[in-house]
Amino acid sequence: MKFVKANGLVIHYRDQGRRDGPALVFINSLGTDFRIWNEVAEILAPDFRIITYDKRGHGLSESGPADYARDLAALLDQVGVGRATIVGLSIGGMIAQEFYRHHPDRVAALVLCDTAAKIGTDEVWD
Repeated sequence: MKFVKANGLVIHYRDQGRRDGPALVFINSLGTDFRIWNEVAEILAPDFRIITYDKRGHGLSESGPADYARDLAALLDQVGVGRATIVGLSIGGMIAQEFYRHHPDRVAALVLCDTAAKIGTDEVWD
C-alpha cells in the first residue's frame, strides 16, 4: 500500500507498470475505490505507467471538503508525473474535466466514461 500527503490530506494510491511508459491515470466512480481498475491496469501495465488512487472520502484516503482536481494535481506532483492520459468514470469523469480545465498542459488525452459536465441538480444532491 502506498500513501502520500497531497493537497493537505493523505491519499491512498497504486503506481504500477512501466515506469518509463506513458502515464495513464484512472479515477473511479462515486462510492468505489481504485480496485475497480485492477483488471484493466494488469492488461495495460506492460506498456504504460498506471496510477490509480482513492479520491478523498473513498477507500483508504482521508476525507474533507471536495477539492478533487487539486488533489489529483498534488498527487501527480508527488509521484513525478507531469503529463498523463486521464481516464474518469462517472464522477471520476467530472474530476478529469475539472483537472483539464485547470491544467490542460498536463493532459495528453481524456477518456470520459458514463459521465457529464454536471450530474444532477443541487436540490437532488442536497
